Amino acid sequence: MSGGPPRGPVLALEASTLRAGAALLSPDGEPWGCWLQAEGEPGTAPLAAAVARLLSERGLRVADLLGIAVGVGPGSYTGTRASVALARGLAFPTGARLAAVVSAAAAARGEFRRAAAARSVVVLLDARRGEAYRADYARGSVVAGVVGAEGVPLESVPPRLVTGADADPRLADPSLIVLREPVPDAYDVAAVGRTRLLEGGDPPEVVRPLYLKRSHAEIVFDERVGSQGLGRD
Repeated sequence: MSGGPPRGPVLALEASTLRAGAALLSPDGEPWGCWLQAEGEPGTAPLAAAVARLLSERGLRVADLLGIAVGVGPGSYTGTRASVALARGLAFPTGARLAAVVSAAAAARGEFRRAAAARSVVVLLDARRGEAYRADYARGSVVAGVVGAEGVPLESVPPRLVTGADADPRLADPSLIVLREPVPDAYDVAAVGRTRLLEGGDPPEVVRPLYLKRSHAEIVFDERVGSQGLGRD
C-alpha cells in the first residue's frame, strides 16, 4: 500500500455572484476544464449540469476526486446557498472531501495572478444600504510540498461588513489594488481549496455560506412589519 500523499482532481463550485462557475484541476493542479455562466442568465440551475459535463468529459466520478472546493461568499445569498448545497450533496454519498473557500480569497488570488506588481488586494462587494463586504489580502508564497499552490493569498483582515471610508478606499500606491465587484474564477477557488483538501479538508458542518448580515429580503420584511405596527407587544 502506498504511503504517499492523497491524489486526485479537484472540483470547484462558485456562485457568490450573479455568474456561477465550475472548474476542474488535475491531480497535479493543472487546469482541466471550466464553465462560467452566461452574463444575464438568471439563477444557478445550470451549475449542476455544468458539473456533470465537466466530470463526464474526463470520465470521472465524484468518488475519483481529491475533493470539492466551494466558494462560501460573502456575496449572493441564494447563489452561495445553492452551490454549498450542491457541494454537500455530491460529497455526502461518496465520502468526498470538502473545502470551504472564502470567495474573496479566490478573487484576490486571481488579481495577484494578473497583476505581478501587486502586494496587497482589497476586495469590495456591494452589501446594499451604504454597506460593503470587505476583505484584505497580501500576496502569498509557494506552499511547501503542494503543487499548484503558488499565489494562495494571505488573509490580512478577514471578511467583514464596513461603511464610510472603509467601503470606498482610495489607494494611491499601485502595488495596493482595490478590487470591486469581482467574479471569482472557479480555477482560483480550486487552487485555494486544493491546499486545504490535501491537508484533509474541512468538517462538513463548517462548510456553509458565509453570511455577514441578514438578507435584503429579510431586512425589508422586518421594516414593513415594523411600519405596520405588527409584532409589537
